[in-house]
Formats: sequence, C-alpha cells, structure tokens
Amino acid sequence: MGIILSWKYAATLSLLFVALLYPFSSILKQSFSTFFPSEEVSRFLLFPTSYSSRSETTTILNFTLAEEVLSPNGVQKTVFTINGLFPGPTIEARSGDLLVVNVYNGLSEPTSLHWHGIRHPAGQNSQDGAAGVTQCPIPPGANHTYYIYLSPEQHGTFWYHSHQSTQLADGLFGALIIHPSEQLVAKLRPHQDELRSLRYRRTAESLSVFDQVLLVGDWYHRSGKEVAEWYQSLRSHGNGEFDILFLPVPDAILTNGQQAFNCSKSIAKIICDPRKGRTPTFRLHPQHRNVIRAINPGSIAEIHLSLDSHVLRVVEADGTQIQPVLVKELRIAPGQRYAVEVIPVDEDESREFWLRQRVNYEDFRYPNVALDLESKSIITYGSLRGSSLPNSHSWSAVKANEFLDPLSLQPVDHLARILPPADDVLMMYVTTMIRTATENKPFGYVNQTTWKPNLADPILSRADVASSSKELIVPVSIGNTSESTTTVVLDIIVNNLEDGPHPFHLHGHHFWPLYTYEAAMGAGSYKWDRPPTLPVTAPALRDTFVIPARGHAIFRVRFDTPGVWLFHCHVLVHLQSGP
Repeated sequence: MGIILSWKYAATLSLLFVALLYPFSSILKQSFSTFFPSEEVSRFLLFPTSYSSRSETTTILNFTLAEEVLSPNGVQKTVFTINGLFPGPTIEARSGDLLVVNVYNGLSEPTSLHWHGIRHPAGQNSQDGAAGVTQCPIPPGANHTYYIYLSPEQHGTFWYHSHQSTQLADGLFGALIIHPSEQLVAKLRPHQDELRSLRYRRTAESLSVFDQVLLVGDWYHRSGKEVAEWYQSLRSHGNGEFDILFLPVPDAILTNGQQAFNCSKSIAKIICDPRKGRTPTFRLHPQHRNVIRAINPGSIAEIHLSLDSHVLRVVEADGTQIQPVLVKELRIAPGQRYAVEVIPVDEDESREFWLRQRVNYEDFRYPNVALDLESKSIITYGSLRGSSLPNSHSWSAVKANEFLDPLSLQPVDHLARILPPADDVLMMYVTTMIRTATENKPFGYVNQTTWKPNLADPILSRADVASSSKELIVPVSIGNTSESTTTVVLDIIVNNLEDGPHPFHLHGHHFWPLYTYEAAMGAGSYKWDRPPTLPVTAPALRDTFVIPARGHAIFRVRFDTPGVWLFHCHVLVHLQSGP
C-alpha cells in the first residue's frame, strides 16, 4: 500500500530515522577480539568510540550483489547476498559522514537499495533508493553509486534494504548504525545522567557499553516472488470466497540470518539438512552495560521479544532517544527498530538464558505446522558456553503495564516535546479489494488508487506530476503556514478498513504518532463530528507505526525537505500489491 506525497516540487513520503545516543563506550575492538571469536566481532558487534571520537570523513563502500544457494536454518534457498554475506554487511559511520556506496548488481533481475531512515538533505532526494519513485532500478550487470550525506545531527539505528520487487524477503538487507559525534554525546550527556536508574546493580565498569545488532524477522522457504504470486492467486482466497483473504504464513524466524529448523515439520517439498542450521548465540559482557539494537527486517510478522530472567530497558524507538521504559516483552513490527539495555532482575547464577522471539497465530488465518511460534536464541555471559542448552523459564505472567505502549513514549530531550499545530489534514482510506477488473486478484488501495511503480519513468524525473489510477500523488503546498514559508505541518489520518494491522512507513521525514483507535466491531474509521482529544506535547518521533485493524491512526508530520517521498505499508505482499 503506498501513497506519494508531493510538495509544489513533488513529493512522496519517506522514512526518517534519527537514532538514539548510547552512552559512550570504552569498548576497544582489540580487547573484545580476545573476549569473543573474531567472526562475531566483525559481523554484529559495534564499536561506537572508534567512530564518535574521529572527525567527519568520506567512507567508500563497494557492494557486490549476488544470488547464492544457502541454508540459513538448514533449508536450502536461493538467497540474495552482499559481498557474500547474509544479512548484508553492518555499516558503521558517524554523524556528518558521507557514505559513497558503489553497488554492482550481480543479480539476475533489477534492484535498488533504500537507506531506511536516512534524512537526505535538500537536493539529495534521488539517493533515497525507492525504485519507480526516485530512481530507475539498477539493471543486472550494471553499477550504481549512492551518495548518502549523513546530517551532523543524525545518529542511531538504521538499516538498508532492497526497495525493488520482493528481494527483501530473499535476504537483501543489512544494518546501518550511525554513531554520534563527541559534540552530540556531550549535548545529550546531561539527559542521560539525569535518567540513570538505581533500580539495578552497576559495577565500576558498567558505564561502558557492549553494543550489538539483532536482526530478527520472518523467513519463507519459498522465494519472495513465489510468496507474492501465491498471495495474488486464487489459493489465497479462503474456501474460494472472495471476501476472505489469507496472508502467507512464514516458515521460520531468523535471527541475524540463522536458526535451527526441524526438517520433519515441513509438509512442503524442501531440501533440508539439520546440520547446516544452528541456534543463534549472543554473548553479553558481565561487567558492561549490554545494549541490543533490535531491527525487524521481516515481510509480515510482528515479533514479540523477551529474555528470561531479564527486563528490557527501552531507550530508543525508530531512532528517537526516549525516556527509558522497563518492559518484559517488546513487540516489533516490520520496519521498526528499538534499542534496549538488557538488565538481569536477580542474582541468578546461570550464565545462559533463552531469548524468545514469539509470533502470534492470531495474526494469520491458516496454520503452518512448520512455523515455530516461539523461536529461540541463546544469551550467554562470558566467552565460552557449555554444551547444555539453557534451562531458564519464560515470564509466567506479563501484566498490561509490562508491555510497551508505543503511544506513551516521550523524547528524552525536553525541547523535542514541543508539538506544532497542524496546517492541514490529509485523510486516507486503506483496504484490499478483489475485483473482476483485476482478474480476481487482490490489490491494495489507498483512496481508491492502487500503486504500481513505473520503473522506466520514476516520478522524480518527470516534468509534470499528477495522480492516476496507479499512483496517488498528493501535493503538499507550503503557502501560508503557522511555522514558516519553508515548512508545512500536516495531520495524516489513516483509516484501516481491513481486519489486520498495517505498519506504515514514511520516507524522508519522521512523524509524531498522536492517536490510534481499534473498533471492537465495525469499520472504526475517523469521525469528523467526534474528533478525539489529541496530546498537546509531542511524543517520541517515529518513522514506522502500526495502524490497528479496523481502526485509524493520526500522525502529525513536519514537511521541510522538498522531494518525492513514499508513504507505504511495510508488509511486503501489501507493498507489492499496491498499498
């Protein structure tokens, strides 16, 4: 599902990530190389000090995309790799850097890379990487260079992924971490000192941070194209009824590209070797603050994350540093990111615990016996792990206030709590319809239009921009606004007419999530004659947020960078079918 928001210059909606500042670790790569195996150090362990302490620079990266037959969880599949890696390389930079990314497309199909959350400066809209919107896709065998200018103010957890066809579902993604400069570190230090909690034990060294990435999302054993074709076939219609539509249920949950699959559970024809799958293992440092940056790169499923005998101190949401919140379970929708500090709740002498990545069958309309509803990873303290598996237990009961309430999150910076008034309102209605005119295939619609990108003539390159039945392009005029002649503040009200949630993502800008509503019965659409009471202070800025099933959400956006920015549902089959 997608919509293109356009200024007088033309625009679509894009996703902004300003990420959180983490306290300023004394981690040295050399010391941790002796503590952990070198492969783990190089892949997902981060080194903030190495970047924050240096000056701005230009970093040149060379990416070679390829198709390789791999078995990430023991099941063989053609996976899209970058420099031979799945997931792709973890990119680390600092605020103010210039990333020059040379991409060689060794795939058998066109591609593009979107820099999820990067706020491109004025005049750099073409680097956003949305095929059919800001660029033509990169042909097979061709090269393309992206110039990613990182704002001096932008820092935190980001990621990059293919924005062409269904390639995200086949592995074309990776983490992008921007560390703050020392100046930004000093600016935020008073807030962090103010928020330091005394509710848990700290050692003398605990101000140092052990910082790592966790990419956790769903995985299909079929190719992304096969999944999308199934969705748009009669097989996705429940019992042949056109008013019932099934979303494709994943086969597994992968964590940093790994998991152990029970080959006997699959009823589909697969090539499976259990020796090639393995349970992911994460090592924590017993004397340091352990921060995990969780990213959901999946195609459809929300991930419910919890760690036995530990609470999660949430410190960042989609790149915004927030007032810390302690939770026992964290729900992460596709495209969303959270940074959490892992905190033991007692003096448990165990060194190994289960990290649980749960999905709900209620999110799907048919069973897939191959899918483990509670995928697990191992968390261990120290450099070595015993041969036995953890014997820890999940939380027996999680109270309502021990889950994260996304609407309640507050930015840690008090100046960021100023909420500007809206200059105008954009009303959107989102649904999926099956029509005879589309050969009884399901297509997503936003305000009666279904999005089909013109790959040969991207919107940004056109002299004239206008909506059509295949592209909803909304002009966002500046005119006389409450703020200035260079920005406009818009309330976007998204009405979800379906009985499933939609995680919507905005390119190029971020937004304040002000309100959500889910109807117990009926459509749950916004009522003009009964508007809700909205907050008067700004919540934490987000770039991806869930629209409840049969409900609506109100997002307030300050548009201040002219361009063509995409606003779309991050459920992959929805994006491919129009919304």
